[in-house]
Amino acid sequence: MFTDKYDSAPWMTHDKADPYPDDNKKVWDEQAELRAKYPMKPGSEQVYLDDATLPGLTRTDYKCGEKNIFVYKHTPATDKVLFYVHGGGFIRGNGKYCRVNGMRQADKIGLDVIINEYSTAPEAKEPIALNETEAAWEFLQKELGYKPSQVIITGDSAGGTLGLGLLHRLKAKGKELPRACVWFSPCLDLQCNGASHTDNIGKDRFFPNGIKAFMPAYIEDLTHLTVPEISPINGDYKGFPPMYFCSEDTEVMCSDVLTAAEKLHAAGGKPKVHCYHGYWHTFPVTWPVAQLGWDALDEIKDWVKNI
Repeated sequence: MFTDKYDSAPWMTHDKADPYPDDNKKVWDEQAELRAKYPMKPGSEQVYLDDATLPGLTRTDYKCGEKNIFVYKHTPATDKVLFYVHGGGFIRGNGKYCRVNGMRQADKIGLDVIINEYSTAPEAKEPIALNETEAAWEFLQKELGYKPSQVIITGDSAGGTLGLGLLHRLKAKGKELPRACVWFSPCLDLQCNGASHTDNIGKDRFFPNGIKAFMPAYIEDLTHLTVPEISPINGDYKGFPPMYFCSEDTEVMCSDVLTAAEKLHAAGGKPKVHCYHGYWHTFPVTWPVAQLGWDALDEIKDWVKNI
């Protein structure tokens, strides 16, 4: 398996056992049914699939240009803050989707969260979404008063593309980088050159045919796929902050994570990878009724405490 050469890396944790060896498909179907039926984790008082603000959090909305920024704060406010860049394949994810996913991170990780909306494809091609993410990054400093050293950028899937692309852009401009980053199944290799983009075709539950077909909707000029801001697996990782990567070994994007972590480690950085098995794309953020998703967020909470 393409993951084998990474399993001995000091930054790698790989759960190879199938959590549902008897009937994985049955559990997958049950989790989907449960998520559709119930607005909360069984046994939990916290509503997670509803857009209502969770107890203990307050929401304030802002405008950054024409785009919304949502801020969820604890009482009292936390010193460190999450800047969540949502996923959605570059074509969706604004509104309720990003609010619910960001609010869940605020609650489970225990930090305030800032969530930005951005223009989506196919109407908005790159680099519009990245430009708007950069504008939100400047907004949280100039208007909300946060320093980069207080901010942990998180992103799932396409949000990982934009978040790590933002780091490449900030570094190129000589600007201060965030304190740390947390990536959930980030899409980093938009050229799809990594091993999992071949080996996991037919295995990935979300993208059984891979992701190449999505690229023209977002990228008009495919020669831009070599640009680090657009395809963040490229470029130099020297000077980048500590990064936590959550992935799953049947994802087509799994090798994106392993290659990025390897590059960060080689550049003197501090990666941490937890590669799961038997689950699915971005599961800690988007599938809260799965117990392992909750456990994953608890692990990230502990990691963030020590950053």
